[in-house]
Amino acid sequence: MSQERELDCRGLSCPQPVLETKKALEGMGPGDLRVIVDNEAACTNVRNFAQAQGCTVEVQERGGEFHLLVHRAEAQGSSLSQPTMVCASPDARDTVILISSEVLGRGDDDLGRVLMAAYLDTLSQFAKRISHVILMNSGVRLAVEGSPVLEQLRGLEKVGAKVLSCGTCLNHYGLREKLGVGSVSNMLSILEILFGAGRLIRA
Repeated sequence: MSQERELDCRGLSCPQPVLETKKALEGMGPGDLRVIVDNEAACTNVRNFAQAQGCTVEVQERGGEFHLLVHRAEAQGSSLSQPTMVCASPDARDTVILISSEVLGRGDDDLGRVLMAAYLDTLSQFAKRISHVILMNSGVRLAVEGSPVLEQLRGLEKVGAKVLSCGTCLNHYGLREKLGVGSVSNMLSILEILFGAGRLIRA
């Protein structure tokens, strides 16, 4: 009797749960794999992927978490088909906002500051879809004390979006000690977020 393996994907953003499931299935023969996720979009994506590989899947919801029992009847080789994922769902935080300047657009900087303020004001209408707001280069100026849009960024953070500022950029402008919202991040963490984003919007 084969032993059931468990794969805990709670806290992972799309598409990581499916990629981890793919890796686990590639490394196992016939048997059962229990995948635990904490959102419906990940549950749907993992189930669809496993079924596309010829596996049977049973899903149980337990207190807001989803346990998917993936049964693999026979070894299918080390190469599985690439997953097809729909990372966006009506309530999913799948969007990353990347801001690399304190002004929006090129041309008149005064106009660019007005546009940036309007942009961040309007983002609040889509706050439930935003997982991260990443600030780089002069964009980090938006997140420091005295910024005219500091409250807009704090508002996004209050409803669940993570505001991250590039540490190298803050150091370059001498602003690290003046950060007024969010946290300091690094290039590796930023790239991991960008690669895992369901949707990326640059400003």
